[in-house]
Amino acid sequence: MATSICRAFEYSRTMTISSTYWWQKTYDDAVLEMDLQQVPGRVVEALKAIEERLRSCIVYGGLEHVAIVNARKALATLSVKHR
Repeated sequence: MATSICRAFEYSRTMTISSTYWWQKTYDDAVLEMDLQQVPGRVVEALKAIEERLRSCIVYGGLEHVAIVNARKALATLSVKHR
């Protein structure tokens, strides 16, 4: 599943496929949503989960931080395409 996400979004190619983070489920839900009317809500949920994670202790520049940066870029792209 993560592999197809990385192929689908340019910004997600450097996400760490071998690691799964708790916020990633909401990200996957947003990216894989097929109902175009549901996409904006899924994007909001994913961004909220990412923001919650960023409020806790995280290593700046670490693997998870890089994954978050890439996920946020992909979600921004997805959000623009589904306005």
